[in-house]
Amino acid sequence: MMGFVTKHDEFLLSHHVCFGMLIGQTVGEDKTMPIRKISEKTKIRHRNEINKTLAQLPLSAKRVLCLALVSVDTKKPLEPGMIFKITADTYASITKVKPSVAYRQLKEGADLLNTSKLSLSSDDILALSNELGLPDAMRKNLERLDMGITDYCAYSPNEGYVVLKFTHTIHPYISNLIGGENKFTTQLLTSAMRLSGQYSWALYQLIRKNYSKFKSKNYFTIPLNELKDELIAYTIEDDELVYKYPEFPIFKREVINKAIKEIKEKTEIEFLSCLIESKEGRKVSVLRFEFLISEDNFTGIDSETDEFMNGDDAAFLAEFDKAVPSKKSK
Repeated sequence: MMGFVTKHDEFLLSHHVCFGMLIGQTVGEDKTMPIRKISEKTKIRHRNEINKTLAQLPLSAKRVLCLALVSVDTKKPLEPGMIFKITADTYASITKVKPSVAYRQLKEGADLLNTSKLSLSSDDILALSNELGLPDAMRKNLERLDMGITDYCAYSPNEGYVVLKFTHTIHPYISNLIGGENKFTTQLLTSAMRLSGQYSWALYQLIRKNYSKFKSKNYFTIPLNELKDELIAYTIEDDELVYKYPEFPIFKREVINKAIKEIKEKTEIEFLSCLIESKEGRKVSVLRFEFLISEDNFTGIDSETDEFMNGDDAAFLAEFDKAVPSKKSK
């Protein structure tokens, strides 16, 4: 079981919130209850502005965050005081790791999320200044803005679960996403959870971002250095950004090819290739990624954990498809 949520910091409730709806069912001994079942089609969504932050998170923190996002109703504002609970059993069943590894990574993920920040660049700060409530005088003067992701993220060693509460400042980036310019990324939970390569997760997220934004397209182009930004293929030395793998053939072999191999093995992306789009002199400057996504044929969860989506999940997907019509890949 996974994705528990309760309302308010106390776990003593007579109501339980499930995708913005109050439901009355039998309450568990710990005063929590599951709000969602998982299927191979279960998705998570978040604003594009936090993609880079997610790509930078260590693997265990990323996975804990993904499991919490499953329980967020992305078509409505997140209700204040919501607490999410993720169990080691769920973590192990989705990631296919041993229970002992799941317990260790769950604890590690909770510790890391407690100190992780959502970092916004100057462009993001300017674009989101109204939502952030920044005074006019500050909007163009801030180079970077760091905000906490969780108010707390605590691990229970005896019971093997994590409880977390998102900060109010991150609510707009993970909830109430439908509408406006629809600048958000959609990923399949099982794909996001199974990827473990250093650059695979970030490349998968980038592909899904472009697929979500341009539903009718099966390709996108991207400047080489912008790709390295998305993949976090750089270091900071003396406050200067230094890109890794300056020789493109090595970057292609060590980063792109390895990420493509894992993505094709573990996700709904059946076909994925990287081509050189253009050069500046003899140096590669722009790349072209071509891909084919087949969610209908994807079976990310085995029969032991395969469960149908509940009515609330199906209702959201129907509303989402109306707001952002999709076009199946051919």
